[in-house]
Amino acid sequence: MARGFGRSFTDIHQQKSLPQDVAAGLTVAAVALPLNLALAVASGLPPSAGLVAGAIGGLIAGFIGGAPLQVTGPAAALASIVAAIALGFGPAGVALAAVMVGVFQLVLAFTRAGHLMKHVPESVLAGFTTGVGLKLLDQQLPELLGFDYRVSELAMMLHRPDWLHEVEWLAVVSGLFVALLVVGTARFKRFPAAIVGVGLITFVANYVGWDVTRVGEVPSSFPPLQFPAIDSARFGELLVAVLPLAFLAAAESLLAARAVDRMLGKDAVRPHHPSLELFGQGLANVVVGLFSGMPVTGVVVRSGVNVQSGARTKVATVLHALFLGAAVLLMGPLIARVPLAALAGLLCVIGVRLVDVATLVHLFKESKLETLAFVVTCLGTVTGHLMPGLLAGLFIHGVHWFFFERHLVDPAKDPKPALPPGVRAVLGRERAHARHPTTDSTGSAAEWMGHVRSRPLIPPTAFVHPQASVIGQVVLGDNVHIAAGSSVRADEGTPFFIGANSNIQDGVVIHALKQRHVLVAGEKWAIYVGRNVSMAHDALVHGPSYVGDDTFIGFKAVVHDSVLGSGCSVGIGAIVVGVQVPDGRHVPAGAVVDTQARADALPLATDAHRHFNEDVVDVNRGLAAAYRRLVVAGHPPPPLQSASDEPAPWDERWARPSHDRF
Repeated sequence: MARGFGRSFTDIHQQKSLPQDVAAGLTVAAVALPLNLALAVASGLPPSAGLVAGAIGGLIAGFIGGAPLQVTGPAAALASIVAAIALGFGPAGVALAAVMVGVFQLVLAFTRAGHLMKHVPESVLAGFTTGVGLKLLDQQLPELLGFDYRVSELAMMLHRPDWLHEVEWLAVVSGLFVALLVVGTARFKRFPAAIVGVGLITFVANYVGWDVTRVGEVPSSFPPLQFPAIDSARFGELLVAVLPLAFLAAAESLLAARAVDRMLGKDAVRPHHPSLELFGQGLANVVVGLFSGMPVTGVVVRSGVNVQSGARTKVATVLHALFLGAAVLLMGPLIARVPLAALAGLLCVIGVRLVDVATLVHLFKESKLETLAFVVTCLGTVTGHLMPGLLAGLFIHGVHWFFFERHLVDPAKDPKPALPPGVRAVLGRERAHARHPTTDSTGSAAEWMGHVRSRPLIPPTAFVHPQASVIGQVVLGDNVHIAAGSSVRADEGTPFFIGANSNIQDGVVIHALKQRHVLVAGEKWAIYVGRNVSMAHDALVHGPSYVGDDTFIGFKAVVHDSVLGSGCSVGIGAIVVGVQVPDGRHVPAGAVVDTQARADALPLATDAHRHFNEDVVDVNRGLAAAYRRLVVAGHPPPPLQSASDEPAPWDERWARPSHDRF
């Protein structure tokens, strides 16, 4: 945690993004202030409880926490539990609950329990963020239209236009102006569209005198520092009520942190540190409770605003909290004039961006059970039953894993497995397609000679070009094509396996380190390449490595000491070193993936990537068959010639039909 805390300050120095961070912090503060007030009131607490939570809690968690761009404050997902505690124990009970939640999070931080959140599947995480986006739209669309109807009620009234008379059109103009400005300037990442839009529409609304709903009166002081006290006889009762709140606050903070990592994608400076984030959240909740505040958590919505506003480091989150504190003390009258519809327009844009339709479509194509996990998690989040929704989603994912993936040992979900010496990864039997001789390697000169003298096992349906080099214990599957100029050398690390229908194009080099292996179905392989794999020209695959089925490795790409899951796509010139890439991921061209965090954050491969690999496999399978028939017919491909040699005369037999070649 100490190293993670120190690296965050190194990032601040390296990014040199103070203008963007200042603008983002100001924008998030403008969005968070009315939300903090509204959530406090909705929970039956005084407005000061929400202000303390946003300002003091946001400052401590933003400064110490392990998710640099995550914004901390009161959360809608906690509101129902907080309201129940407020009803039963009063504001003092809520403040004590915040302290207890903080202590619980500190325990989780020091036991490293937060790292378990890395194992939350994509379906549950995407369902959570989509649910947050839909819930946000449900809350903010009525605010944008200027009336109190819920979206469900509005849907039932669409058949009659009377509801249009209740719309505050000036509110609609305010919100749409901000939304369109944010969307229209999205490609200009350094332009603070959100704060410019909110500022301009606030100026116009006040100058012209529009009759729109404003933020309203803002308190200008904080409660005194004191330890919250309740009737000691009810302490156990409060503890029971706080336990689900504590679990939910920790889960939402870490899920929100992962969601922020997903929003950033390849633009992420550094992925979040789970234990450090829980440590920061725990300290924030303890101090917030001592100031009579309400429990806080990392929040996807405000964090999304932070990301979309161009934040790059934790300076933005810290400034957001400082702006909130300063606004409470100094700018209450000005903030009170901001139209709520202007903030609603911004939040509607964020809500739409949180709805992850692409992942839902991908899951629907790959697994119906994972699709169900997505939908159930989303529904639980939308309806306010976040914890039941998450547990149900995880249960469905577990059912899918038990019946369909239990036989696989997925290295991407266990980045640091306990492995025997010299073993790079352990993979399930379903990923193995062949066996090999059990010759072991000791490194002696005699053994090296044995490696070199070993003859490859090449089935009749495979084709190795005469100008290709295949040396040592190499097992080829059916219809494998080894093109001219490629080098497959199992002379140091050995043995190799290349699965059916895979093709190794010109200039590819496949080699491996001695006595280093991937363990596939209980057997050691220095290089294991699955079915339908394409390695483009001049790629380098250096073992110990595993390449899953249906994977494409682009021109001049490098894969070393790594595991590529099935259905991956590695772009031109990309470098993958020392990691385990999950199934179905895309490594962008030129990317360097040298940490497991970067591998886990890779985007999903698209249908276009998969179709391209299928086309390449199909073409090279045809080429292998054509070359093989030439050899059988006694017409091997002509040898390579130097530029100084005379060109070989054109064989006239190719100009007329012949039945002796094919």
